[in-house]
Amino acid sequence: LNPPCPSHLFTAAMSVDTGPTPPSLAETLKKVEEMLTCGHCLYSYADPRVLPCLHVFCRCCIYGPTNDRRSTVFCCPACHTVTDLTALGENGLLPAHHVHHLFDIRDVLTKVDSLQERQCEKCEQERASSLCRDCGQYICVECIQTHELWSELRSHDIVPISRVIEEAVEMLPPKRRTLRCSKHSKELELYCRSCAELICHNCTVQQHKKHNYHIVSDVFPNLKEAVGVNAKLLRGTLTLVNEALEEFDACAGRITSQRDSLQQDIDETIRRLHEELESRRKEFTEQLQQIADEKMRLLALQRRKVETLQKQLDDALAFTDRHMKTSSEGEVLAVSRHIVRRSVELVNSYQPDILIPNQAANMIFKPERLQEVCSPYRGVCIAFVCPAKCLVSSTQPMEVAFTNIQSTAIVHLKDENGADYFNPLKHITATLVSSSDTLQCQVDHHTNGSHIVSYTPKLPKRYRLSIQINGIHVQGSPFMVLVKRSSSDIVMSPRVLKGLKRPCGVACNSKGEVLVVESGLYKVSVYTLGGSNVVRRFGSFGSAPGQFNDPDGITVDGSDNILVVDSGNHRIQKFTAEGEFITTVGTKGDGPLQFNLPTNIRIHPQTGNVYVCDQYNHRVQIMKEDFSFVGSFGREGNQDGDLLYPTDLAFDCSGNVYVSDAWNNRIHLFDLDGHFLNNFSDGQGNEIYFSSPSCLCITSDDTLYVADNINNLSVFSTAGVFIGSVGKEGNPNMPRFNTVHGIAVDMDGKMHATNYTTGTIQVF
Repeated sequence: LNPPCPSHLFTAAMSVDTGPTPPSLAETLKKVEEMLTCGHCLYSYADPRVLPCLHVFCRCCIYGPTNDRRSTVFCCPACHTVTDLTALGENGLLPAHHVHHLFDIRDVLTKVDSLQERQCEKCEQERASSLCRDCGQYICVECIQTHELWSELRSHDIVPISRVIEEAVEMLPPKRRTLRCSKHSKELELYCRSCAELICHNCTVQQHKKHNYHIVSDVFPNLKEAVGVNAKLLRGTLTLVNEALEEFDACAGRITSQRDSLQQDIDETIRRLHEELESRRKEFTEQLQQIADEKMRLLALQRRKVETLQKQLDDALAFTDRHMKTSSEGEVLAVSRHIVRRSVELVNSYQPDILIPNQAANMIFKPERLQEVCSPYRGVCIAFVCPAKCLVSSTQPMEVAFTNIQSTAIVHLKDENGADYFNPLKHITATLVSSSDTLQCQVDHHTNGSHIVSYTPKLPKRYRLSIQINGIHVQGSPFMVLVKRSSSDIVMSPRVLKGLKRPCGVACNSKGEVLVVESGLYKVSVYTLGGSNVVRRFGSFGSAPGQFNDPDGITVDGSDNILVVDSGNHRIQKFTAEGEFITTVGTKGDGPLQFNLPTNIRIHPQTGNVYVCDQYNHRVQIMKEDFSFVGSFGREGNQDGDLLYPTDLAFDCSGNVYVSDAWNNRIHLFDLDGHFLNNFSDGQGNEIYFSSPSCLCITSDDTLYVADNINNLSVFSTAGVFIGSVGKEGNPNMPRFNTVHGIAVDMDGKMHATNYTTGTIQVF
């Protein structure tokens, strides 16, 4: 009596998968009729149009019943978005093509429904089982037998009703309608990217002359992908909203549960008190109820806002999915810009804070407030832990953590008066969030009333440690945490460049090439990234422009121009990326822009100024990009700020300057203007002492690598905290770094270290 709907029909009608048990045909017809009902007039759609908010209504419902009573604005009943009809014009709203397809689907479903209940047109007693195509009548089994008794009727084409239904089903999806130009009545075969609309060929010589237009089939894949990306964005946002609504329900449940729990505490406390306090129980209960009701009221107000956002997102996504599955390419393109605009509008229309409940189950009943049993009462006090006064401490600097090493933070609970609160809480959450991933932290209650937050990051990057109580940040949260690679996580690459002639400085440009100063050849060699193929070489021995004498350091500027320290000629030379000579600066001496065996050169990432280690003048000189003099810092000596044969320098993310003070066996820290800040000469208790540090490199996560004569490569934080060593003896996976003269980081984050004596470059 209520047969199931064919899955193909249901899929086409509902734009969803039928699943193992499709609904009945009657249920499908009912659902389709609901989808074809205008939400404004509650009748079937008449000339349905799509609003910018992607909701569909009858044209007369939007514009008004008559020309003399035209509306200028229309407020969408579904999402309350106001549309300016005057700005859109008479034909500004596009037809809802997918609704017209639903009308065709309804007609087919109705036909199928009528066939399943059809009576025999011969005897009018039995249910028809077949159709005689020659007679044009539906007949039952007995009438088929009668048909076969007559010789004139035996040749008639009789087919089962199931086949007739299949033929009706094969009509789906309905044939795509041809969209025609409203001005020229021609088929809309082109898409104008300049105007983001469908056009005909006549339009290309009139309104859209010299515009950027393409055939619909050519542009459809890209726009379909763009619509799909926005649909994914809508789906992701909808997931967040749904999760937020679930959290709202959970929060309401916690408030209700806590209210009930506190009510029990109140009842139990009042029961143990003197009979005189019985009269106060109702007052306390009412106060608790009022607070809980107010919380529920505020939570409900916020929830309604989120539900409205959910409705808008859900409707927009449903419209997009149905249109993508049931409409033609042209039809999708016709509304694509509306879908994209609406998607961006919805995603950007809310503040993330709206998805976090503004109320929390933070009510606490304190029975100790009732100590003066017989004195006048001040009423019940609902106290709670105050997240803004809760303190966070750590046994180690919270600003730095290391990969695959557990870090901890201690949360000290305080109430609204700043007093210690020792009861354990269930709703302390901690997350470690970066731009690409989120790590849930473990929270444990300690016997002294504190809570321990522990986490073990896996990747070196910048994180925000967020610690919240009932959704409210504790004091100082979120905390910035820089996670650095621990030395045990440094993996040596099998890539090794071999056969170089006394390699010194190394640099990497934006093209992915590795530039190496081969002092044994008096040349700069350019290699492919990760390979051993020489792309080009330039330079020769001598003192003329473009020639070298004992070249050392090298770097590239923002235009990939190459700056080379020509140490033996006491100068700096500048070349194009292809190795053509541009200019030079420097002569031997101790004055401004004079050098005495300079070693290394770096460009400040913030100011663009050029810093040069003027080794035998025991200073660092600063120049502008055009090699004009800015200043210098450092002098010969062993006091703070003094230098003794500086060999290399590097910059941290804050712009500070680190200088390897070779003969003083220490690392100096200056600001970008050369003012002394600090220095460190060992690993601060980790038994690492420098022996003529020769080379420095600071990675994007502020990890400092120091090369010297005995420690291979030592790894530090920029605060001087020792992390570990790379290439130390005893580890077969770590080759020794002998006399490292240069370290550079390529575009993939890999480090390249030159080994002067072995003539190799190790990648790690």
